[in-house]
Amino acid sequence: MRQRSMLFHYLLRSAILGSFSCLIVRLVQEGRLHYYIAPRTELYVKLAALGLFLVAVCQAFIALQSYDAKRRETCGCHHPIASSIWKNTAVYSLFLLPLGLGLFTPDTLLGSGMASLKGVNLTSSALVRGADSAAASTSVVPETSIQPDVTKETETAEAAELPDATAPPTPAIDPLQALFPYDTYTELHAKLGMKLYQSDDAVTINEFGFIETLTTFDLYRDNFIGKRVAISGFVYREDTMKDGQFVISRLAMLCCSADTEPYGILAVIPDGQKLADDTWVQATGTIGLTHYLGNEIMELQIDEIKTIKQPKSPYVYPDDAYFDAMLGKSGTVQD
Repeated sequence: MRQRSMLFHYLLRSAILGSFSCLIVRLVQEGRLHYYIAPRTELYVKLAALGLFLVAVCQAFIALQSYDAKRRETCGCHHPIASSIWKNTAVYSLFLLPLGLGLFTPDTLLGSGMASLKGVNLTSSALVRGADSAAASTSVVPETSIQPDVTKETETAEAAELPDATAPPTPAIDPLQALFPYDTYTELHAKLGMKLYQSDDAVTINEFGFIETLTTFDLYRDNFIGKRVAISGFVYREDTMKDGQFVISRLAMLCCSADTEPYGILAVIPDGQKLADDTWVQATGTIGLTHYLGNEIMELQIDEIKTIKQPKSPYVYPDDAYFDAMLGKSGTVQD
């Protein structure tokens, strides 16, 4: 009886772990793994599938040893199994429940329902302004800006008024850099902002660089008033929004679906209330400013909009590689 109990438990463990491994393999083969985790963690999950398969094989091997009396005597070790039915049920349920959800529930894209729970982020610049007020002390001044002269306390006011013929000429302030001041946290955004500011073309905000571009616009929103922008995302609205207003939003995923957070831009168009929530749209318009819930935020004044199909990869991901692509690895603006 004891041998049968041990055989059952070890075979069940082997089946559970093997099923998890097969589930991951199936998600990879069907291209559905991105619904659950970010691309940066896919390699680790694939390696975990291999590890789970090996452990499942080990559990099956132990099951055979526990059933074979001769091998069990040769082993000389004991693998006690809890006798409590409730304890075993509780332990196995921790594995069977997520396995059942993965195997028998359809893949569903998180949308306006998630946005309504977490709230959409319309001021993404707060993420890079610094963790505390100490960030202000790390401000970086562009090399071409004017640096104040340091005078000795013993110099008299009359001597200070005399021109110094030997002093080097003061460098002129670069008007473009003056528009994009930065600190330690926002240097790359400032350089990206300069590049976008100088472009006469409409800025297309794609999946790659979605958060980085929106954050740059929000940091230097006054500089981009009137800038034409093309963006796509799903429609989300709140009860506090005016008629015609809605958010063009995307869900940003850092590691997995549990940490997704909605990002987007407030948009306005006549009859915008006719667009249903979770409708995917591609819109083009100009950047303006408005006030919402007591905050000054960007508003996309739409002049062209069309509905589109949900993209194959609906999520967006923070990726510093976007700065490398736009500015070069040296951090300088690339033409």
